[in-house]
Amino acid sequence: MDPGILTTDDWVVRLNALRMMWACLILAFIAAPSLVIAHAVIPSAVDSGTISEKYNKFRLPLYVVGTLAFIADVALFLYAISLATGIISDIYPSFWQ
Repeated sequence: MDPGILTTDDWVVRLNALRMMWACLILAFIAAPSLVIAHAVIPSAVDSGTISEKYNKFRLPLYVVGTLAFIADVALFLYAISLATGIISDIYPSFWQ
């Protein structure tokens, strides 16, 4: 099995897919802490009396940011995977030879 030759356009597509994967990682690092803080840390700290009730107002914005980041992360990841699938089939047009 001999891989195809990569052109400049092929490298640009691969670079864009790699950038999307890095963006997915950044979005995951945004989504996870905001959802954990909104769903676990703030309610627990308010119930134990560590922080006052006024911090409950931060839960809704944190939920919105976390949910939007998660949805964007999943959508971008699926798009990057679809690019990667095309990349592999471009390099190796016939898998079984």
